[in-house]
Amino acid sequence: MNTALPTLPTLRIPEPRPSPASGVRPAPWMLALMTLALLVSRLAASEPVPVSLQLDWKPTAQFGGILLARHRGWYREAGIDLTLLPIPKDEGVVSNVVRHARWVGSIESGVLLEARSRGLPVKAIGTMLQGTPMCLFSLKSAGIRRMRDLVGKRIGVHADGAQAVKYVLRQAGLDPAKVQVEIVGYDLTPLLDGRYAAVQGYSIDEGVSLRQAGHDIDILHLHDHGYAAYGQVYFTSEAFLRSDPALLRRFLEVSRRGWVAASAEPGAVADLVVAGLPGVDREHQRGTAEALVPMLTRESGPGSIGRMSRTTWKRAVDDFNRLPTTTRRLKVDEVATFRLQP
Repeated sequence: MNTALPTLPTLRIPEPRPSPASGVRPAPWMLALMTLALLVSRLAASEPVPVSLQLDWKPTAQFGGILLARHRGWYREAGIDLTLLPIPKDEGVVSNVVRHARWVGSIESGVLLEARSRGLPVKAIGTMLQGTPMCLFSLKSAGIRRMRDLVGKRIGVHADGAQAVKYVLRQAGLDPAKVQVEIVGYDLTPLLDGRYAAVQGYSIDEGVSLRQAGHDIDILHLHDHGYAAYGQVYFTSEAFLRSDPALLRRFLEVSRRGWVAASAEPGAVADLVVAGLPGVDREHQRGTAEALVPMLTRESGPGSIGRMSRTTWKRAVDDFNRLPTTTRRLKVDEVATFRLQP
C-alpha cells in the first residue's frame, strides 16, 4: 500500500503591510510561525480519516473488491485509512459496529433485520452482492432440480439459515412436515455419503470446494426461489450516518471501484488472500472470486455494482414481519438508506 503523504502545494504568503497605527512590521520569527501553522493546517486536512470495516468472516476472496481497493491505495486516495477486521470470536458483528465510531460492517440482510428488530440503531447503506450465496447443494445423482424434489427427503441446514430454508419451502407450496429439516455443522461428508439429500451452505465457498474436488453437484440459490435477501450488506450505525455521510459515500464509491477491478482480476484477488492468510488454497480463492462475479450485478445489470433496491428491501422487510418469531414490525426506512449509493 502506498502510504506516502500527498505532496503539499507551495504556499505563497504575501508580505504583511505595516500596521497603520504603529507602522511596525511583524518580526521574521512571526512570519515563520505563521507559515508553519498554515503548513500544519494543510497537512492535517490531507490526513486520511480512520475507518474500520468489520467483516462477518475472514478476509478471503469473499471480500475481494475491498481487499484489492485497499491494497492499491484507493481508499487512502479518497481520504480513508481503512482497517479490516475479521469476524470476532463472539460473532458480535453488529454490536461492534454500534459501539465504535466510524465503523462499517458487512452482514447478511436477514441478520441485519433481526438486529434492527431488537432495537440496535443500524442501517444498510449499500451491498457487495445483489443476492445471497445462501443455497442448497445436492449431488446430481440425487435428482434435486427444484424445491419440490425435496419432498420426502432429509436435508441439513445451518442454524443461521434455517428460517430462510423453511421460507423457500413454504414459498414452493411444500408441506414442512414432508421435508425433514435438521440442523447440521459445516462438514459436507453427510452429503457425500448420502445421509442428506441436500445441505445448505454458501455457493461461493462450499460450492466451489465441491466442484474443485470433482463432485458433480446441483445448486439451488434461495434468492431464485422467493427469498429476498442481499449478501455482504454494508451497514453502519445511525450515529455515523448523521455525523459524516460524505465519508460513507466515498467509502462506497471506492468499494465499487474495487469490485469492478476484482471482477476482472480474480487471480490478483487470490494472490492477495494467500499473502494475507498463509495456508489457504489459492485455486479455491480464485474460484470464489469468479463465483462472485454474476452476483455483483445480478439484480440491476451492468454498472450497478454496489447498489441495492428499495423493492428488494420491501420484500425482505415484509417477509420478516410475517415470521412468527418477529416481535417488532419494521419499515424499510428503518433498516436501509439509499441516498449514499454510488
